[in-house]
Amino acid sequence: MTNRDIYISALAMLAESSVDGDNEDYEERAPYLLAAFCTEARDTDASLRIALDERESDDFNAVFIPLENDFPLLDRFSSAASLYLAAMLIIDDFPEMSDRLYDRYCDAMSSIGRCVPAVCESIQDRYFYD
Repeated sequence: MTNRDIYISALAMLAESSVDGDNEDYEERAPYLLAAFCTEARDTDASLRIALDERESDDFNAVFIPLENDFPLLDRFSSAASLYLAAMLIIDDFPEMSDRLYDRYCDAMSSIGRCVPAVCESIQDRYFYD
């Protein structure tokens, strides 16, 4: 799955055209917004990869991820990424709709987070003195 697939999904949620040149502003901002999403979801992705015994994700630029590149997280994150991208693309023009999409994004990330099993670790004794 490519980042462009996620971008096209976000456009579909917004009932926007996916024809090249119709949404130049959205297409220009999308790589930055996808990078922000991937940076936020990186830890959850890493935990889920460990639970699923998947290889580590490849490094990606935390500021800009080209639409032509493969989506750097597990495919499970693609719908959440589409919701996040759609919400952020319209945040200034349609804040109410953006809020609804962002709430759905939060629900999707919460659902993914519930799939990550707990890990038992030892507790370190630490004492702090003034």
